[in-house]
Amino acid sequence: MVSWFYFIVFALSLMMLIRIFITNRKVDTMLMVFALSVTINSLGRYMLATAENLEIAILSNKLIYIGACYTPLIVVLFLGRLCDLKIPVWGRNLLILYSNVVMACVLTTGSYKIYYEHVELGYGNGYNYLIKTYGPFHKLYTWMSVIYVGIMLFYMIYAIRKRRQISFRAVITMSGLCFAVFFIYIVERITGSNVSFLAIGYLIGIVLLNRYFERMNMYDMSANISNSIEKMKEYGYIAFDEEYRYVNANHYAKELFPEIENWIVDKEVPPSDSYFYQEVVQFLLAWNGEENANKYINVKDGYFQLSIRYISYGKKNRVGYLIEFANRTLEKKYYNTIEEYNVNMQKEVAEKTEELRKQQDRTKKLFVQTVTALSEAVDAKDRYTSGHSKRVAEYARMLAVKMGKSKEEQEKIYQAGLLHDVGKIRVPEEIINKPGKLTDEEFNVIKIHPVTGYHILHGISDNDYIAVAAKYHHERYDGKGYPNGLAGEKIPEVARILGVADSYDAMASDRSYRKALPQEIVRAEIEKGMGTQFDPVIAELMLQMMDEDKHYSMRQTDSGQKKILTVDDEPMNNKIIAHIMRDEPLYQITSVCSGMEALRVLEEQDFDLIMLDLKMPEMDGLETLKRIREKYRMPVVLMTSDKTLDTSVEFAKLGCDDYITKPFLPILIKEVVHNMTERTNIL
Repeated sequence: MVSWFYFIVFALSLMMLIRIFITNRKVDTMLMVFALSVTINSLGRYMLATAENLEIAILSNKLIYIGACYTPLIVVLFLGRLCDLKIPVWGRNLLILYSNVVMACVLTTGSYKIYYEHVELGYGNGYNYLIKTYGPFHKLYTWMSVIYVGIMLFYMIYAIRKRRQISFRAVITMSGLCFAVFFIYIVERITGSNVSFLAIGYLIGIVLLNRYFERMNMYDMSANISNSIEKMKEYGYIAFDEEYRYVNANHYAKELFPEIENWIVDKEVPPSDSYFYQEVVQFLLAWNGEENANKYINVKDGYFQLSIRYISYGKKNRVGYLIEFANRTLEKKYYNTIEEYNVNMQKEVAEKTEELRKQQDRTKKLFVQTVTALSEAVDAKDRYTSGHSKRVAEYARMLAVKMGKSKEEQEKIYQAGLLHDVGKIRVPEEIINKPGKLTDEEFNVIKIHPVTGYHILHGISDNDYIAVAAKYHHERYDGKGYPNGLAGEKIPEVARILGVADSYDAMASDRSYRKALPQEIVRAEIEKGMGTQFDPVIAELMLQMMDEDKHYSMRQTDSGQKKILTVDDEPMNNKIIAHIMRDEPLYQITSVCSGMEALRVLEEQDFDLIMLDLKMPEMDGLETLKRIREKYRMPVVLMTSDKTLDTSVEFAKLGCDDYITKPFLPILIKEVVHNMTERTNIL
């Protein structure tokens, strides 16, 4: 039975040794040596129990002492690691030397009588054993045991004193096991028993060491992080077990968060309202295992990246959690510098882009303004129909909205409407302003304006869209229009839109020979022309717009009198302007003699133009202009008797639209007034 007992213990030891080797990716040297020593010890006991002669028995006894000499050394070194109080190198070397000396004495058995004076093979109860007489050097083993027991006792006392900072339970458990083994050894020596149960203690030691080496990956922070941050000094680490109990922290982490010193190893962190608990511990408790989960916190004027990862041991992927604090203060400053540079670059790019956009807008606006000037020149031939192009452009844009066109398409259609009649500059004024019916010859002259407009626009634009709109806006859906007699959808869509808008405004505005037609008559004419003169779909949209226009606001509303405010401290100058404009019934003149009076009048009524004297007492023209521009955007023309100063640039900066000099030239006054009140504002 004893032989079987030793065999079972050996088999279990061997199985544990193999398991440790197989299941651990990186086997701890001390654990492997301990397991190997215990396995050899168990093998020696089994071989001794079944030895056939004295030579095999002596060899078996030597194998037993391999475990007896080195397992206590490994336990002592392990306890030093647990207590974070490692034996100095010279002390460790002395212990190894002492164990080697004892082992060397054991190896002399059978050759010399220094360890055993006499050995012989005994047999009883079915197993063999050695009958030994101890020699003088056997006391070395006894003293070695006493030394190891003393060191273990020291570690136990240290663990009791530092129980909040180290794993007290692990130290007490391992030390207690060693004391138990030592006690069994003393009992066996006293009783002279030939059956040893020390092997069971060694076997339990393997189990405990394997378990505690697993946890020591967390207890010993230096071992835990040595592979990746061995040379880094600004990384803090805190380890927790899988049940969120505090295990250990490195020195840098404790410097960052002194409250760690109050935590108890193997205990959960007590909840608190501290910044650390709320920002760090709660982050750990809420962590769902996401590998790239990071958090940034500010600690002691530093900026730290907080991350969490699992602590693994062997093939166990999760035996605890490791919180890492990486000092990113310098990186933050660097990134801030880079970010500031990027912001400045983005700002510069944005400024350049905005400048380019404004330049493009200016170019675009200049193009439209240039051609619009031609359009207004046409409108100027008949001041009673001025504004026709602007109204057609607006109606066309409203139709484009109804058709679901994009903002860009709406703008292009608006511009096309604004410029559709530019070819009328080619038509004589007497034909345009003729009050009666045109002759066939006169009407043929009118028919040339779409072609003239096409060539004007085609020559100044790289996009034929607007030129095509001008050319075909008088084509009819039934093919009876001009200049090319196109029909249906052969007519460009923009021209079909303008055709409806142009005809609508012709009926809804005043002419030299009639007033604007009533809305119901205009509606009837649009309905009558659907499918013949007009695209039926676009005409239907125009009818919808008319139905929505309950008060008939889509008609010429600027044919009434334009209000002009003249401001001059010399009443005679005001009278001169009123006298010049007396034969222009489209203009109503209001005169005041000071800037303050002008501001009061502006609060009571709107004006289409302000003519402002530059030099006035109390509040001069420039100060009055500044105050006007704070609230109003109507055109302002300055008047001055100083003909020596070129102040047009300065006046423009202040919001002045034009200036004229005294004495007034009547025709110049009329032209300025007309242009200021009838000009088209290009968006």
